[in-house]
Amino acid sequence: MKQLQWMLLAWCLPAVSFGADVPLAALGDLQLDYTAVQEIAEVPGPAVRAQVTHRTGSQYSIQLPRDVRRAHYLVRNGGQVVAGQPFVVLEGPEIHHFLLEFDAMERRYRSAEARYRRSRASYEQKALAEEQWVAIVDNYLALQLEYEHMRHFMELVDPPQDDVESITLHAPITGYIEFESRQMALIEGDEVASFLAPGELRAQLLVPVQDADRLTGVQLEGCRLDVEELEGVARGFSLVAWSEAVTGACRLQLNSVLSATPLYRHEAYRVPRSAVFTWAEQAHVLLRGDGALQLVPVVLLQPVGEDYAVTSEIDLAGRAVLSSSVSAVQGVLLGLGGE
Repeated sequence: MKQLQWMLLAWCLPAVSFGADVPLAALGDLQLDYTAVQEIAEVPGPAVRAQVTHRTGSQYSIQLPRDVRRAHYLVRNGGQVVAGQPFVVLEGPEIHHFLLEFDAMERRYRSAEARYRRSRASYEQKALAEEQWVAIVDNYLALQLEYEHMRHFMELVDPPQDDVESITLHAPITGYIEFESRQMALIEGDEVASFLAPGELRAQLLVPVQDADRLTGVQLEGCRLDVEELEGVARGFSLVAWSEAVTGACRLQLNSVLSATPLYRHEAYRVPRSAVFTWAEQAHVLLRGDGALQLVPVVLLQPVGEDYAVTSEIDLAGRAVLSSSVSAVQGVLLGLGGE
């Protein structure tokens, strides 16, 4: 119905010869609204798949020193924790054995350390045989390695309560926690949980190789992030891009998969969709001039919200384009007016 109204209105207006600009006087009482053209430095590309994740090796991982019967997690998987916050209770008779073992290991290590320090002076004074010194050093270093491994774990253990068959671990850092919630068995060496500092959370996306060198950022749900790094190894026809650290304003969850809009460096203009029409098989806009509307061909790139990103051989920055009654003016150009 609206298109028909424009056609009827255009029929009543004077005809304009093909290819000419449109004199404002030829448009009668048409309501003409204009929008200033914005110059933009980047243009959105087709949507791609992105994952909120982290680089390999950026996590703080905690492994079980011994088998446990049960792990009762106190926090939500993927949620945020603060340093020192209890996050899991480990239960089972093995816990009591481990605590006794750690006490014994600490005593053995302290004894070996004291012997090492005493023997070092004797060795430097050549009062101790080389073979004896080597054996003392080897024993000390082996115990030190095992003790430090257990001590790092014990630093995360809250002081045991009356129940010596359970211990509570607290978070080593402030950040995101991740653990395997469907794990059936908890054996020595398994990961209890891993922690990711807030500054390590990033968006990972695949972009076409031919466009990768122009990639500047990525638009996610409600936020924009700069692209920090582009990997140099192609995956088929794509390259992996990493965003800067995810900010709090993005409100993204660890390991979430979502649609993302890559942003590419491109000198272009942003014009209302209502301002663009097809004339002579080419997209055009009508630029306000001195007493006339100038036909200006443009190249459509991508939609940008309610607008289009376009390029043009004419500098459009800050100029005014017709954004209403465009269909009626197009009808005039097609020669619908007059006899």
